[in-house]
Amino acid sequence: MKDIRYIIADNVKLYRKKENLTQAELAERSNLSLDSIKRIEGGKRTMSLENFLRLADALRVPLSFFLYNQTDLIPETEQIHCILEGKNESQRKYLLHILQEMAEGLDKLP
Repeated sequence: MKDIRYIIADNVKLYRKKENLTQAELAERSNLSLDSIKRIEGGKRTMSLENFLRLADALRVPLSFFLYNQTDLIPETEQIHCILEGKNESQRKYLLHILQEMAEGLDKLP
């Protein structure tokens, strides 16, 4: 099994790139030093829970997303939650309505 530090390192880098952030921008957004970000992404540094939460907030992902060895293993409910997070009530209702309609449409397929 892969060392958890390297799983977290890979995921921090993955989600940073998805947000189109440089390491310096992530450092600023998370209120961590650039050196800390470099060491975290290199798997050379462990983090306190507080810093772990700062990174998750800065990258707009649930904390648990950093712990999965493969992003396709993230439970669907967490993925849906992540999509809905940050949306206003009207947007959330609309997205859930679309999901429900799609699910009902799939049920009608042979």
